Amino acid sequence: MDQSLFEKLLYTFIILAVSITGLVLYRKELVFLIRAKKCPGRIVNWMSAVIGGKRYYYPMIEFTPEGFERQLFRAEDRCEGQPMFEPGTEVTVKYLESDLDFRKVIYPKK
Repeated sequence: MDQSLFEKLLYTFIILAVSITGLVLYRKELVFLIRAKKCPGRIVNWMSAVIGGKRYYYPMIEFTPEGFERQLFRAEDRCEGQPMFEPGTEVTVKYLESDLDFRKVIYPKK
């Protein structure tokens, strides 16, 4: 087999393997970009935790997706020192209908 043909096949195989691996590992993120739905939500409370001597605040978000019951969750976003927004602040929640635990909160501009 010709050396340059072998190299081309090898590079093609590597590119395909990396692309397929990326699609498999990030399929939910890709679906989220295409099919995410939006609905209004609000911050209902803040939870605090001390980590490494610093106090962090995590918002508790409430939203009701179309066709589902009310959802309440602690966002992974956090702030240090004091809460950034008052309870009752309106936010937008982007979510996947097929997996309500896969979501992103969009906060208002300060």
